[in-house]
Amino acid sequence: MTSERSETQPADESRPVPPTTAAGTADAAPPDATPPAPGGADAPDGGADASPAAAATPPPAPGADAANGGADTAPGGTGDAEAGPASHAVPDWEPWPQRPAVRGRLNRLAVVTLLLGLLGGVLAPVTAGFALRRIRRDGERGRGLVIAGLVLLGGWVLAGLVALGVTMTGSDPDPGLRGLRVGDCFRVSSGATASRTAPEKVTRVACDTPHHAEYVDDFPAYERSADERYPGAAALSQRAETLCRQRQRSYVVDPLGLPTEVRLSWFLPTRVDWSTDPTITCYLTSPAGLSRSLRMDTTVLDPAQLGYLLASRDWTEARAALVASAPTSTPAGLRDAVRRAETIHTDMWFRLRRETWPEAVRPAMERLLTEMEQDEPAWRDADGEPDRGRLLQVVAQAGQHPDPATELAVRQALGLPTAQGEPMR
Repeated sequence: MTSERSETQPADESRPVPPTTAAGTADAAPPDATPPAPGGADAPDGGADASPAAAATPPPAPGADAANGGADTAPGGTGDAEAGPASHAVPDWEPWPQRPAVRGRLNRLAVVTLLLGLLGGVLAPVTAGFALRRIRRDGERGRGLVIAGLVLLGGWVLAGLVALGVTMTGSDPDPGLRGLRVGDCFRVSSGATASRTAPEKVTRVACDTPHHAEYVDDFPAYERSADERYPGAAALSQRAETLCRQRQRSYVVDPLGLPTEVRLSWFLPTRVDWSTDPTITCYLTSPAGLSRSLRMDTTVLDPAQLGYLLASRDWTEARAALVASAPTSTPAGLRDAVRRAETIHTDMWFRLRRETWPEAVRPAMERLLTEMEQDEPAWRDADGEPDRGRLLQVVAQAGQHPDPATELAVRQALGLPTAQGEPMR
């Protein structure tokens, strides 16, 4: 008995202590080590006194510390090697092809913007702003339609600017007379001014360049209402002559400024034009052509010039008509003409007296007013003169008074024409 204990005990005590791991725990025992026998005489320190609970506690299973996050697994063990694949994350991918993303629906305002751009609608930028906002917010389609609509609207704007530039030029081809305004000078094809039918095309030009005619005015061709039936070319010509003479009288306040070859003419609407645009167009023309404006009205004349011409125009016309008709008039007709001339003569004197004249015009104007005062008694005497011969003498004097030299001095002081066809200074 003594020899057996001495053989086994030194072997137990001489076993080397296994090294510790980094976690501070002992490595698992080698697989060939023989565990000490539970209880009995071989237990160290007198195995008979060992606790039964301690002797019954089995050794820790290999790899048990791995579950606690510390002990290494013995070589060749199965602890962590078997649990390894379950601890790795599964990659996020699918073995089958993915479906394409669903595209948003078409934005309706994008379509509206495209239509407005095609039609030149000015609201296209407004609808484009709302459309782009919804496309960004809701992921709808139609951005290309919005851009196309804005590009088309830009084309309309560019075309409008080009048309405006053409209108602003000095020469503007127009399909008809409707593009002309009062005071415009224009050219027409050869022989168009000799016809009463409006030309299809006219060309507006600057009045200081050679041209054929000058636009005076236009007015409706019907007499009472637009429902009037076509009256015929003859009736329209009579209507045009009366009304165009009135327009010319306002357009050229001083007849002395018109060249002798200038004549008043007009274009008449045809039977076809009567149902759409029955208009009579009055214009001034010359066989030799024109190279300056003939207009002499409130847009050209200053207040002093206009005041003198309006005051003297009626007297000039009445005096010329009286001298021309006196030799052939009956005594009663001649007496009525003299009375009208006397009334116009007096009215002219009062109007000239009320005006305020520039300093350079006053001397000549005072002489004119004095001569008119001297002629007034002769006109009063002629009103009651029964003798035709005496009336003819008064009419002859009317053609020479006031003195033409005095009237010429007033015109020179005012800068008005002093000879037939002479332009203003």
